[in-house]
Amino acid sequence: MPGAVLLSALFLLVGCMASKKNHEQRLYLQGIDSLKYKELAVPVPVIKKGDLLTILVYSDSKDATELFNQPQGGSTGGAMGGNSSNLSSTGRGYQVDENGQIYFHSLGLLKVEGMTKSELAVLLRDKLKVYLQNPYVTVRYTNARVTVLGEVAKPGVIELPDQKVSILDVLGWSGDLTPFGRRDNILVVREIDGQRVTGRLDIRSSDIYGSPFFYLQQNDMVYIEPNRRKPTGNEQVLTRNIAIGTSVLSVIAIIASLIAR
Repeated sequence: MPGAVLLSALFLLVGCMASKKNHEQRLYLQGIDSLKYKELAVPVPVIKKGDLLTILVYSDSKDATELFNQPQGGSTGGAMGGNSSNLSSTGRGYQVDENGQIYFHSLGLLKVEGMTKSELAVLLRDKLKVYLQNPYVTVRYTNARVTVLGEVAKPGVIELPDQKVSILDVLGWSGDLTPFGRRDNILVVREIDGQRVTGRLDIRSSDIYGSPFFYLQQNDMVYIEPNRRKPTGNEQVLTRNIAIGTSVLSVIAIIASLIAR
């Protein structure tokens, strides 16, 4: 019977070691408490081909301003001068065409690719001073989104708010990683200057704060790959049965040890 007790103790020791290792592997941002303060460079997203923009104009003259806030898209005539290729088919904003341009009433074609929202707002404000008194312009992304695939609770497309968004924000909105998602090799796919680039993130490490992929941009794709040994249904049943059997054996060994005394 001492052999049974020893075997049970061995099972418990191995189980505790495996549990501790699994726990450490699942911890996010390890070492963050000892991380020294440093300024983080937050990239400012720039306008790209295919982006959909909402542009609103304000000024001291309501009637004159309405001319520049006509329904954005939908029609090929009127103020847009037939440049329907620059419009959203849904009528929700200004579509940046394959040449990186939009068509704006009275101002014609404007090259906006590569500009930030703030830069475009300033450009429009300055050009509209000819037509309006004290104009003010706001620019927002209408189709800013991130696609999240793989081992998360809720994969899908996430509409981004008009502010900076980190990988941790997006994972939180996706219901976090499943127990089988790899935390050390999260893939981010991004389009820059017409080319796709990739980055890898390890959310277990606080070093991700220094990665250019920590803050996501519109149309990024995030993929969480599964562990190499993601258990199948049968393996999960087998693991559960082994755990139950080990627990039962441990209880029997303890009872037998008490009786032997």
